[in-house]
Amino acid sequence: MPRRVRRRGRLIQKPKNNLSEATFRVIASSTNGDVWTEGEYMSFAAAKQAVDSYNTPTVDYLVYSDKNRVLYTKKGA
Repeated sequence: MPRRVRRRGRLIQKPKNNLSEATFRVIASSTNGDVWTEGEYMSFAAAKQAVDSYNTPTVDYLVYSDKNRVLYTKKGA
């Protein structure tokens, strides 16, 4: 019988690359089901500031990392 191998994978993992090289996408989705890319940013702070500046009440905004993880959200009212 082969030995059991411990896997180190978890749902949330530490990034292996430098975050300064990563790109962050702002994805918007409206209440009627439309989804579009609002923009791409080189830093998380710039993407978060852009999302906070939007004030459309029927649109939800999500900031995705290059690893397809949601890092920040802003829900429409």
